[in-house]
Amino acid sequence: MRVIIVGGGIAGLTAAALLTRTGSHEVVVLERAEAYGDAGYGLGLYPLGAAVFHALGRYGELERRSRVLDTYTVHGPDGAVLQTVDLGSLLERFGPMLGVSRTDVIDILAGCLPEGTIRFGTEGTAAALSGDEVVVTTGSGEQLTGDLVVAADGMHSALRTSLFGEVALRSTGFDAWMWWAPEGSTAAGTASEHWGASAFVGLYPMPRGVNVAVGVPTALSPDPHASPEEILQTLRAVVSEHNPGAADLPHLWEITGGRPFLWPLADVRAPQITALGGRAALVGDSGLGFLPTAGVGASNALRSAAAFAYDLSLADAHGVPVAVQRWSHRVHRLVEGNQDDSRQLAKVMLIKHGSASKVVNAIMKHMPVTAMTKSIVKSMEVPF
Repeated sequence: MRVIIVGGGIAGLTAAALLTRTGSHEVVVLERAEAYGDAGYGLGLYPLGAAVFHALGRYGELERRSRVLDTYTVHGPDGAVLQTVDLGSLLERFGPMLGVSRTDVIDILAGCLPEGTIRFGTEGTAAALSGDEVVVTTGSGEQLTGDLVVAADGMHSALRTSLFGEVALRSTGFDAWMWWAPEGSTAAGTASEHWGASAFVGLYPMPRGVNVAVGVPTALSPDPHASPEEILQTLRAVVSEHNPGAADLPHLWEITGGRPFLWPLADVRAPQITALGGRAALVGDSGLGFLPTAGVGASNALRSAAAFAYDLSLADAHGVPVAVQRWSHRVHRLVEGNQDDSRQLAKVMLIKHGSASKVVNAIMKHMPVTAMTKSIVKSMEVPF
């Protein structure tokens, strides 16, 4: 079977790595970047995503590059603890929550592929059927023919646009800025978040330091072309005004390397995750893009891509459409449920007005945050 994967991110590389292990698929990954670089931010991997590395024989390597996150705390704008969640107990049946840099995840996945599988500097821009085959057109006008195309080119997928037209992103009106800071702003093993009106601060310890995330309304967001020092200065002023309990945390405003990474907080839901009569599949953020609010986007990309590779392993070129439809039936509703949880959390984490923030803080003292993430844990109990 000839499989063309457009996008060499987490979903695309996972599908490629598992498909190439069978030895019966001809796989090519089209990645528009010229090379992989430092993504500039970290990920929380739930067991539902991290378990995929067992299938790849790389779980030990993932563990070595990760840190176990055993506690999650939510603070109000005055710094007071509103809630603490014991992640170890919550997830003990499934495995630990891991904090790891996206750069390391990409490196591990890319290392699973045979040399030459990834074609860097090549963007897949369109796909169309030609009989029982699919033809993918690149940005340079080259055409590649295969039995199946996988759109894994992210939230702003060019391939999705060619299949369905423009699909509007669902914006929260907030931007997140992320960078690596020295250890010390949060306890080892504790993911710590400070919720304030117009200023969210998250601190996630990982092996290379603390991954800092600061969310502010887009209207208050720094100029992305400013210097790192100017970006931090603007963000610090916003946090000092709206979330003073977090503004002076130790090492918060120290960058250990690179520039702050800008993540406009929006998500996307494609009309469907299959197209071209089952000869095209949208895997990862191209089909169902996630906000980072529940930290489950990467885990869903990993597991849904693994499920996709499994269903394809049960088919030949003729049976691709049935395999793709079977995969869609198995994963679509579950991934949508996780996306809904991320959206629900965004409504209480990303608030612009102080009056609403006071209501949320009062509620959070009594309602466990896990009540808003029920489908995430549930999805670890059922098969994809």
